[in-house]
Amino acid sequence: MKGKDVFALLALILGVVGGVLLVKVAIDALPRLLEGRRQIGVELLVIVGIGLIVIVASAMIWKGSYFSGGLINTVLGVVAIFYGKDTEGIMILISGILAVVAPKVKD
Repeated sequence: MKGKDVFALLALILGVVGGVLLVKVAIDALPRLLEGRRQIGVELLVIVGIGLIVIVASAMIWKGSYFSGGLINTVLGVVAIFYGKDTEGIMILISGILAVVAPKVKD
């Protein structure tokens, strides 16, 4: 496995895990929503949207679109950190940085 592929695989794993953790926020809020104790807020929709887009961008990274997928993950990682999802945001941010750096790695 080439160094570029290792970086892309790490970016994929970090991005997918971070995206799934963001989508998990909506799954955790679903029982309260069904009971009528909570309403859907804009912040919840934004976080779930970020999670889904990050998963798609991570797949783009694995398919070879390193720069575009990495740029998407980097920006969305910063946005996730801004919304208070620090751990997930840092994972997504690192995923984006690894994807941008991956094509520059020499074996």
